[in-house]
Amino acid sequence: MRIFYTKERIILETYVLVARKKSIATQLVAYFFFLLAVVLLLLSCSSTFILPFAILAGGLWYLFQFRFNKEFEYSYFDGELRFAKIMNKSRRKRLAAYSMEEVLQIAPAGDRSMYKYENDANIKKVDYTSGQKDVPYYEMVVKHENELRLVKFEPDEKYLDDICVKYAQKVTRA
Repeated sequence: MRIFYTKERIILETYVLVARKKSIATQLVAYFFFLLAVVLLLLSCSSTFILPFAILAGGLWYLFQFRFNKEFEYSYFDGELRFAKIMNKSRRKRLAAYSMEEVLQIAPAGDRSMYKYENDANIKKVDYTSGQKDVPYYEMVVKHENELRLVKFEPDEKYLDDICVKYAQKVTRA
């Protein structure tokens, strides 16, 4: 949480980081390149011609294992919800920013009030969750640029508390 002081009031910025789970395909490709690198390294003992291929397979294993990490950052600052993607803990890309005036409702996934939005095929659905099973998440309905969006995200209690200070009528808690 960051605190900003102005002459009129104190403004709080709250943020949450959520690590995205790697897909099974990415994990399988990483394991394949690891096994390939080990086999080629063992074979390179008999022939030095194979050594560059072993190094290449080891480099590809490193990329798939350690360089494809993704995190989502949710921040709330002075009536604005911001979403960003952080790749490999070094590159940050802003995904979206929504004013609380655009937000229609925030509720837990599966809440009855969100049922009509979850089943509507005309609503654009955006997923900023970790992708892990059995992790509760919230859904937010936003009217942005004359279209409805259903945003899935995993805020913590402090994040929701800070939103509820000013916009409690738009948040349904679990």
